[in-house]
Amino acid sequence: MLGALPEPPRPRATLRGVLRDVPSTVVGGLRLGARDGLVRRVLLSTCAVGAALATIELLTPGRAAEVTGSSSSGATLFAALACAGFACTALGSQLAPRLAQLLGGSGERAVLASLLVSGTGLTALGLTLLWSGPSALALAAVGYALVYVGLGAKNPNLNDLLHRRVDSTRRATALSVQSLALQSTAALVGLGVGSLAGGPLPWLLGAAALPAAACLWSGRRTTVSPQAPEPGAGARTTVSGTPAHRSEPGRR
Repeated sequence: MLGALPEPPRPRATLRGVLRDVPSTVVGGLRLGARDGLVRRVLLSTCAVGAALATIELLTPGRAAEVTGSSSSGATLFAALACAGFACTALGSQLAPRLAQLLGGSGERAVLASLLVSGTGLTALGLTLLWSGPSALALAAVGYALVYVGLGAKNPNLNDLLHRRVDSTRRATALSVQSLALQSTAALVGLGVGSLAGGPLPWLLGAAALPAAACLWSGRRTTVSPQAPEPGAGARTTVSGTPAHRSEPGRR
């Protein structure tokens, strides 16, 4: 990669410059999402994913401790589940191109299907709290896997839509705001989920965000040609202090 993707020289970034450009980067990304329907759907879907991830990552450790009977053994089970989650995400990413192909080459339909798969998995995790036994544990395991397989299949297709829609002068800004949307939503939802009583309700509330986001992609087929850059966009920088017109993030 170092040989195939050479980077031109960049101006030296300073901490003051990075902090100074944060507000303009955020405002620029929000303005982009407000003007463009597809980018707006990408950001809202990212918020839904942040809500789902906050739910499953906050509630799974306690549930693992309940299943094993102690916090120490629950921590061991949660570590194994975290590894399984990464593996399922990788599997979903591998299946992403095939999923889009099966759905007529539409990345938007692939995003919709992926969000529904993840939402189904998180709903199953919540509903299995209503009874106990091997069947509940088996369904919970399947639900857990579906959450991360769906998210893994969603990521490449969603990023491809964003990559094709946003021109190179603003692509890094869009990715920065997308990351901010994910993390800020996860933080807020985590506070809300943590304040709720146990049972299926917190799981189902987190799960509801995913089919709601899937509805944004229902029956839509948008041309993903890049927008024309705004005047002066070439001088804009990302949160990391990198000039946006120099950055060409690859697809994930």
